[in-house]
Amino acid sequence: MLRVLRLLPGAMFQLVLTHLPAEAGVLLRRAYYTPRFASCGRDLTILPGVVLTGLDQMAFGDNVMIRENAILHAGSGARDDPRDIRCVGPSPAAGEPQLVVGNDSRIAFAALLLAYGGVRIGEKCGVGPGSVVLSESYHHKGSDPNRIYKYSQGARPEEQCVLRGMVRLENGAGIASNVIVLPGAHVGRDSWVGPNSVVRVGGRVPRDVIAKGDPAAVVFKRTYGRADGGPAKPTPRP
Repeated sequence: MLRVLRLLPGAMFQLVLTHLPAEAGVLLRRAYYTPRFASCGRDLTILPGVVLTGLDQMAFGDNVMIRENAILHAGSGARDDPRDIRCVGPSPAAGEPQLVVGNDSRIAFAALLLAYGGVRIGEKCGVGPGSVVLSESYHHKGSDPNRIYKYSQGARPEEQCVLRGMVRLENGAGIASNVIVLPGAHVGRDSWVGPNSVVRVGGRVPRDVIAKGDPAAVVFKRTYGRADGGPAKPTPRP
């Protein structure tokens, strides 16, 4: 009981910090989090219910908004990780933050970003409600063909195989509601991924297109009146 009483003041502050509504909450979170990030621009807005871990591994540009109940995790992914790591793309260099969000971007309600392998979100990007961006994820096949790998952090490190690779959303890219973006994936400039789609491990969505499905495939090319534009033929599915 005494331990609970000692912990209570800090827990109460965390409760207020996370859930205080309206402008007072926005200003409190801005004042608290900004000096704890690797870098932070002007007018960051963090709405109630947002969970952030690994603050020193996060960098935000100007006018970024993180909507209610989003979860952003960084700070893991150590180079001496004892698990079986399969790299499917580059990871942040030493000294670089794991999560970078550019100017004027938006992270919507209940989105989940796991940035352990690196997440780069450009300027004027959108991550839709309920979307999941994973730069690290469990995998069933590791370096030992005789081992049955487990999908649990509770398993011993040698029983865990993890895919790790940087996820990139270029400037103007957007992923709609309930999209899953897996390690090593890349969404090109000004491209959108439709609701309930999956950008698979190492998948690439080219610039200036609309893509959807599992795996996400191009269904339309955004033309903007360009001479070389025009609707793209849907990518055949396997």
